[in-house]
Amino acid sequence: MHMQSQIRRRDDPLTSHLGDDLVIFSARNGRYYGTEEVGTFIWSFLEGGTSVLEVCEALRQVFDVDRPTCERDVMTFLEQLEQEGLITVQ
Repeated sequence: MHMQSQIRRRDDPLTSHLGDDLVIFSARNGRYYGTEEVGTFIWSFLEGGTSVLEVCEALRQVFDVDRPTCERDVMTFLEQLEQEGLITVQ
């Protein structure tokens, strides 16, 4: 995965909002995942497909975070989602 990679949520995970948090259920593996405010923002942003760079730019407009930290943390989060089969990366 790199900054220009195109990321899209898979259609099959089920989600439920709990305040600013989000619970994601994967029917593929029967596991639940929880995200807080930033993870929920990223998950929502991935609905139509986007690049890693676009996710970082959107986050930096909403949250007070420097570019290197944002890029590192977003890449880590997206790599975890990919490993769990919740997103596709092209």
